[in-house]
Amino acid sequence: MKGKLYLSGGGNEIKTYALDKIFLQEIKKILYIPLAWKEESYKECKKWFAKMLTLHNKDIKFDTLTNCNRKINLKNYDAIYIGGGNTFKLLKSIKESGFDKKLVNYYKKGGTIYGGSAGAIIFGKDVSIALICKEKDKNKVKISDTRGMNLVKNFDIQCHFEDDQIKEHQEYIKKTKRNVIAIPEESALFIDGEVCKTIGLAPITIIKEKDSKKYEIGEIINL
Repeated sequence: MKGKLYLSGGGNEIKTYALDKIFLQEIKKILYIPLAWKEESYKECKKWFAKMLTLHNKDIKFDTLTNCNRKINLKNYDAIYIGGGNTFKLLKSIKESGFDKKLVNYYKKGGTIYGGSAGAIIFGKDVSIALICKEKDKNKVKISDTRGMNLVKNFDIQCHFEDDQIKEHQEYIKKTKRNVIAIPEESALFIDGEVCKTIGLAPITIIKEKDSKKYEIGEIINL
């Protein structure tokens, strides 16, 4: 029994308010993972996450995970929230610790995961897509294996997407042979079992080498 995935295009807590509201409806306890940020920023990340939760006037408890080698029972959480930052740093942290396998197992057994920006990109087939477009990352940690967790049917996931970036993505697809799910800020790809749809405030674009198609809010996406 697969769980639920919320793959957010990123943005601050104001831009993501509408989709965060949907995500938090039935959540009482969250595991928050800020590993995409620099270690010295983790305390500020925790403050930001607490602030985001207060916007929704909900009594939600959360723990923060900053070391993937730490023993932790994911079954104790209604959801896992993986924040944005540097995609390559995040991927390196979860892969080297084997935490990527724990995340996939949690999801496949019915768990709910929210990924914002970098936290969403890692669930695609490969994270090298983070190297292109306006909000591009740098592979500062020099990770050589850029394969993601591939939970979205062999698509790469792009965040912070804007409509004028289609040609750039099609050039990327020509080189990699991997199609792209392009998610703007304020929106998310929501996957519940085998059902995929757009939530938030703006459409999601599926990009292929020769064409692209927009999927409006609430529209089912056949991947």
